[in-house]
Amino acid sequence: MVFLTDPEVLALAIGIGLFVAFTIGANDETMTPAVGAGLLGLGAAVVIGGVFNLIGVFFLGESVAKTVGNNFTYPEYPLTLPMVFIILISMAAWLLIVSIKGIPISTTQSIVGSVLGIAILKYNINAIRFDTVAIVVLSWVVSPLLGLLGGYLFYRLIQAFQRSLKRTGYSDYERQEKYAAYALAFFLLFSVFSRSGNDVAKAIGPLMALEEIAADPFIALLAGGVGMCLGVIILGRRVVKKLAKDIVALSPTSALAASVSVSIIMFVGTLMAMPLSGSHILVAAFIGVGFVNQEKVDMDSLKEIGISWVITTPASAIFSGALFLLTTLV
Repeated sequence: MVFLTDPEVLALAIGIGLFVAFTIGANDETMTPAVGAGLLGLGAAVVIGGVFNLIGVFFLGESVAKTVGNNFTYPEYPLTLPMVFIILISMAAWLLIVSIKGIPISTTQSIVGSVLGIAILKYNINAIRFDTVAIVVLSWVVSPLLGLLGGYLFYRLIQAFQRSLKRTGYSDYERQEKYAAYALAFFLLFSVFSRSGNDVAKAIGPLMALEEIAADPFIALLAGGVGMCLGVIILGRRVVKKLAKDIVALSPTSALAASVSVSIIMFVGTLMAMPLSGSHILVAAFIGVGFVNQEKVDMDSLKEIGISWVITTPASAIFSGALFLLTTLV
């Protein structure tokens, strides 16, 4: 673990963490169901999402941050201060590129790639704790499957409940969709709350290699929360708009089913200190609810998102490795 005595360097580390949090917030699509179902306008959705991101960071962010910060390399191969800076900068660069294009990606994949790229070059492949990495990689497969299954099953359950109310006309249908919209609002805020605690870890997790921050992470959490809040509000609308319109048509009921699935998975994963990809889970949940209504899924958009998921880890590793080599040459 690195101990800093220079407050200016510590402030720089926190500032970089804030910027990374901004790029993570810019790629946050949690409020997409509210826009896709017509519950909120794009502007209102990102502002509300930003505020609840800030709240969730303080309640749920610390445990996942410690997992991300300490467990990808062995103690005898510590992350030095320059390595922490390079990891954060390479993450931010890749996230900013894809967020401008409106493509949701996994920040977990980005941080894993960044750590792997620089640790292997700085030390060797033996520095990597592949047991921890394997668990996280497994979550990239399991969590979207759970999201898809959850979206499908919750939508079926909600439809069965609505049918039990013996809907007789269009007015009854509208009333049920109105009630679904109220429930959607609750679960969306719960999703933002849960996911923000998970996502902020990717911004400040590498900073946990610094002893001052590991001992008292409040300032780092504050910087991460503010950065994510601003990122959602300023740039997040691009990703939200793309997902709300491109994957599958949503109603308040189908959006509710997807949001219930995402909120439960993210909340449980965050309590378990497991870094998860909210993007993977949400997109999979959308596909799940689309199966129920036999809605057409936009395969072109899905293919674009899928490709971005596949290349994120190696792209982040290349970014961090290239930055490391560049710093050794100057």
